[in-house]
Amino acid sequence: MKAARLFAARDVRLVDDPPVEVQPGKILVKIQAVAICASDVNMYEDGHSGGVWPDHPMIQGHEFSGVVAALGEGVEGPAVGTRVAVEPTWPCGKCDSCLRGLENICRHVIFPSYPNEDGALREYMNCPPFAVHAVDPEVSPVKAALMEPLGVGVHAVRLANLQPGEKIAILGAGTIGMCVMAAAKAYGHTDISVAEPKVDRQELPRKMGAKFVAASAEELEELMAEPTMQPDVVFECSGDNEAPQQAMKLARPAGRVIVVGIPHPDEVTFNSTIPRRKELTVTFSRRSRNTLGECVRLVETGEVDLDLFPFQEFKLDDVVEAFKAAQERPEGVLRVIVRCDQD
Repeated sequence: MKAARLFAARDVRLVDDPPVEVQPGKILVKIQAVAICASDVNMYEDGHSGGVWPDHPMIQGHEFSGVVAALGEGVEGPAVGTRVAVEPTWPCGKCDSCLRGLENICRHVIFPSYPNEDGALREYMNCPPFAVHAVDPEVSPVKAALMEPLGVGVHAVRLANLQPGEKIAILGAGTIGMCVMAAAKAYGHTDISVAEPKVDRQELPRKMGAKFVAASAEELEELMAEPTMQPDVVFECSGDNEAPQQAMKLARPAGRVIVVGIPHPDEVTFNSTIPRRKELTVTFSRRSRNTLGECVRLVETGEVDLDLFPFQEFKLDDVVEAFKAAQERPEGVLRVIVRCDQD
């Protein structure tokens, strides 16, 4: 079985692993598409994930789709050959967080592609049945893989508890920022403005109906300077180290800031005067929680159009080039996709 393993920082290699057999209680998925996200790139560059070092050459990739190859003993699931999207947060179901319904912050969560659980950049992978959701065969493997970042957007929007008529600002028009925008629009929120410094990423939020598209948070702050125009909710989705403070400056008094982006290095500082004097609510968002079924519905009904998202595609044999492309952030591309089902 072909698999891409990270042996050290910037050292990913395509290797020949032993064949994977279906495990009891699991679903064996033949991987079709894997999207490389910013956290994958960070681990590729550093050799570790937020200071957690893998104990073996790891397989990365947690935004993925495939088809059911086999059902393990005791599993009643989608029939063999069914296209599926997969939720990569696998909670224990027993800890206090899980019992409170907070599975995304499970104390014993398994997250494929985070040390030390291998991810999806390979041909076959065993997944727990609760994490696998059938999708319409008309939904492409790439769109099925992008349901994971869409789930991050849906979760962030849920955390914000948006009310009718509220104004929204999004910092960052990358995949996560645009998934937040797509989810907010699907739920009927239209007063959305976006700050994005990369010129090639400014067109997509315009196509999606953004009220303002600015080249910086400061420019957006000027455009929304009138008290009646200031955003009620600011989603920080850029991962820039300065962006949380910029989001706090942008938000109206008594507003909310949802921090979704993951900075690299993973450290931020801010002047506490801003959120204190404005009495802001600042919430940090962690991956997603019970969103996969909703994401499948949004995509299948056309309420979210992932065809708008530009991507660059590579074969699994070219995974080294795929990581280099993801690291360089090619112009006009939101996600680099690795197709594991193409020779």
